[in-house]
Amino acid sequence: MSAADTGAGGPPQVAWIAIEQGAALIAADGSNVGTVEEIAGDESHDIFDGLVVSCPNLEGSRYVAAERVTGIWPDRVTTDLTTGEAAGLSPYTRLQTTEWHADDDRGFGARMRRAWHDLFGRHRSS
Repeated sequence: MSAADTGAGGPPQVAWIAIEQGAALIAADGSNVGTVEEIAGDESHDIFDGLVVSCPNLEGSRYVAAERVTGIWPDRVTTDLTTGEAAGLSPYTRLQTTEWHADDDRGFGARMRRAWHDLFGRHRSS
């Protein structure tokens, strides 16, 4: 196990679903730049989108994309953010999600059938 996996001799890293509310948000230089309020993702499909965080001196919730996360422990999340980037994080807006299944009438196949019908299913008068 490498030092990166254990955080310099500490406990091993965990999956994103094990991040605790209130976990410290750590910048690349090791400074604490905020706290985790919630996780943005889909647990049932194992999709980690990012973190909703609060940062000192910033009103409202902010968003950190999953791509910026470099390590996860229950009580802290390390990132590749500079302290300046952390101070300028974008406000968080709740993600819009769409769920569909291939076997229902709202999926891609149904949209393609409707488009085909719209293009070729009607007789045109000359």
